[in-house]
Amino acid sequence: MWICAISWVIYTVGLLPLGLAGFIVYKKFLKQKPERKLLKDNWERDVVYLCGFPFVPSVRTISPFALKLETWLRLTGIKYENVLTMRFSTKGQIPFIEFNGEEFADSNLIIDMLKKYFNKDPDSQVDEKGLAVGHIVTTMMENYTAHTGFHYRYGYNMEAFISTLDVGRYYHNEKGIGWWKMVQPYLTRFRSYLQGMGRHENEVIWDFARQDLKAISVLLGANDYMLGGPAPTTVDCMLFGHLAQFLYIDIGFPQKACLNEECKNLVMLVEKIKASYYPDWDEVTPESNKKLMLPKKL
Repeated sequence: MWICAISWVIYTVGLLPLGLAGFIVYKKFLKQKPERKLLKDNWERDVVYLCGFPFVPSVRTISPFALKLETWLRLTGIKYENVLTMRFSTKGQIPFIEFNGEEFADSNLIIDMLKKYFNKDPDSQVDEKGLAVGHIVTTMMENYTAHTGFHYRYGYNMEAFISTLDVGRYYHNEKGIGWWKMVQPYLTRFRSYLQGMGRHENEVIWDFARQDLKAISVLLGANDYMLGGPAPTTVDCMLFGHLAQFLYIDIGFPQKACLNEECKNLVMLVEKIKASYYPDWDEVTPESNKKLMLPKKL
């Protein structure tokens, strides 16, 4: 009897991992996935549907990449509509766009595609050296400097970040934001550690950000815009999207102190773009958000 019972336990325990593995294989590889539907069913040709997080006060969006992309669309005059959603692209990125019945992800790839499609390029008069400077500044800001900001706001000041922007109310999802608030700090610190940045003391990380911002400030110099022209280019849209996060989210960013004290030309660049391209900056409300939010689809 005991031998039979022990055999049954071994048999069951042995089947569990095998069954679990079989279930995962079925779900991931064998089961036919439903067709992913567009968020915007009744789309209009040649209109860019910018899919991003719901708007919040002070900074418009918590995604610097969404703010960068929307600024670029306003700069070029390409017709677009905002679609507010919590759904990520098939690549796991947000923002993304829906355009002529297709989905496109990654703000830099989107901009390159739209430049060619509409033959509208704010960088067309920039020389090769200027384009190289823009590329270097963009790569540094998006792959490092911005992450010092994420490390600060998500890793160590998540509570202040959520309450200052009233994210739960503007996203119409207090419960979901509550869970996010508990989990995100640990995810951010773990990611920072794996990246290498999080292995340093925070004061060292803030000084890394200061060095980046000072370098960009030196490159800007006395110019109105980064590449010296009379109007913004793509790199200015990128800078606006990222620097606005530091300047307009009032949670004590050390990056903000650096900008205000040592990089006033960058502050002026941000304020000039905001004044020129966002007359509706302060019109964000939970009610206006609700009109632009679409239900999550497959």
